Amino acid sequence: MAVMTTEHERNLLYSLIARRRSVRQFTDAPIDELALTRILTCAQGINSRDGKRGAPSAHALYPLGLTVLVRRVQAVEVGSYVFDPQRNRLDRLAHAPVSGSLLPVSLADDEWLETAPVVIVISADYDLALRHFADQQPDGLRGARYVDIETGAVAQNLYLAAQAENLGGVLVMGVDDEALARQLTLPAAHKPVALFCLGQGQAS
Repeated sequence: MAVMTTEHERNLLYSLIARRRSVRQFTDAPIDELALTRILTCAQGINSRDGKRGAPSAHALYPLGLTVLVRRVQAVEVGSYVFDPQRNRLDRLAHAPVSGSLLPVSLADDEWLETAPVVIVISADYDLALRHFADQQPDGLRGARYVDIETGAVAQNLYLAAQAENLGGVLVMGVDDEALARQLTLPAAHKPVALFCLGQGQAS
């Protein structure tokens, strides 16, 4: 059964979509911890009793994960964290990548990989998705398509939630995947799919 939407909610959503833009220049201001948690929850947090999340997933498989590289977040130590969708919280995973180590993996000299207060790594258990959907396509690769589509849904949620928190962000996919994986500590079996840089945008 569909949930009724109020006119105020409709107008707010349409306004967020209309104002959605990629932001690549960030100030040095730290991000509020609660704002970051709300943004991550919109992207992958569980938001219903049946375990569903803010972004759709084919067969409710949820092969994606979020690893958060924290540089400047109020009351959060610099480091690498994994987002726990069950509890909607960050759990420390490792030290943050060494300063300057992300820029070399970019295929387009994306300096915002180094200047953003937070970099959210969208990763996926590709093997899980490929096994689960192996019978849907002769070459057994249908699961990879689902991972890509789900990543897009997560990225749009990140954009809109960042806008709602008066922050800016940009999705980065032009990276050397193998080089990036060597710089990161990710959950077991996960490979990086995309990066989302997040912070307070500089006035143009």
